[in-house]
Amino acid sequence: MKRPWKTIAFGFIGMVFLVVMFAGAYINNIGFHNLKLMYTLSTTEKLIVSMDRVGHYLAREDRSVELLKERIGSKGWSYVEQEGSNYFFEKGNEEAIVTIQQWNHKFVIYQVKDNVINIAD
Repeated sequence: MKRPWKTIAFGFIGMVFLVVMFAGAYINNIGFHNLKLMYTLSTTEKLIVSMDRVGHYLAREDRSVELLKERIGSKGWSYVEQEGSNYFFEKGNEEAIVTIQQWNHKFVIYQVKDNVINIAD
């Protein structure tokens, strides 16, 4: 007589193994640091967080262009023009170029050339 509980147990262990493997692959692909940033944006009032010290910032996809213009405008910069995914701003004799890159379906990355403006919350 077969024991069905062994089959169920092996099936359950196999499913747990697959879930752990897929979760590990997802975290490895995104990066644990970036996963923490995504969690911060999803669970707090922060709208833009710094990804590194060279000018990469992460934000939610919704309102990404308007948020960028508002944030940089609040720091005294004026919007000049857009060319593709590059947005140009100026303040006196200085120029800032910000590139928006769609990272996944919920988040965008702002890349501030030469990190001339800190746009994080």
